[in-house]
Amino acid sequence: MSDLISAPKTSDKPKDSPTFWRKYQGMISSIGSPILLLILWEIGARTGFLDARILPPPTAVAVTIWDMIENEQLLQQTGVTALRFLVGMIVGTVPGIMLGLTMGLFRPVRVALNPLVAILYPVPRIALFPLVLILVGLNETSNIIMIAIGPFFTMLITAMGAVINVEPIYRDVARNFGVKPRQLYFTVTLPAVLPAIMSGVLVSLGLALLGTVAVEFLVSTKGLGYVIWNSWQVLSLKQSMAGLVVAAILGAATYIAMDWLERWIIPWQRTVTKR
Repeated sequence: MSDLISAPKTSDKPKDSPTFWRKYQGMISSIGSPILLLILWEIGARTGFLDARILPPPTAVAVTIWDMIENEQLLQQTGVTALRFLVGMIVGTVPGIMLGLTMGLFRPVRVALNPLVAILYPVPRIALFPLVLILVGLNETSNIIMIAIGPFFTMLITAMGAVINVEPIYRDVARNFGVKPRQLYFTVTLPAVLPAIMSGVLVSLGLALLGTVAVEFLVSTKGLGYVIWNSWQVLSLKQSMAGLVVAAILGAATYIAMDWLERWIIPWQRTVTKR
């Protein structure tokens, strides 16, 4: 009887051990897709499928970027754009989050301000630029305000909607325990809406960078937007494309950094997503 019943064979290798592809699939896909795009771009420009006078091949753009780095022109312009982008992002997101939390928590405030938001939000940002210039003048302050408008409204609407969707029982319990308004903001409400706010911040990054380049197109004599527009006007398309590529790299780097920060701030959200 003992010969008929044998113990199951065990293997030293676990059945669910991930293969190399399963383990690094996300990393390979993230790196491979931009590389594939660059290869197709290079082939298209070299074979004449794309007009190399308008879309120079990536190798030519890389050489131009290196030349601009050597004469320190690109580093200075990138630094100006990065500083404007960062300041405008902070100036727009922080007040937008705070006002959105307030409108979500207190119905009278929401009823009073919601019509103003509904009127101002759809207005094209560029149409507000003359009004901003009249109010504060043609200076760096007006540039920052124009950059901050997009993130401000995005974060306001995101935060307000997230607070409204939070179960009222949490706020009611907090008020019954005598929670102060400051604690109601930062201890009860903010942790509950933090995942939605971080998603709104990721959207605001693109809007802030778009606003930065647009402002530099219009009135600035410094920054990547100025490099792109000025180079296009003199038909130096390699420099224009170089500025565009560096602006894209700046946006991608900021997005990756914010994605990492989101995982660090709200690690529980990552755990829920994995499940």
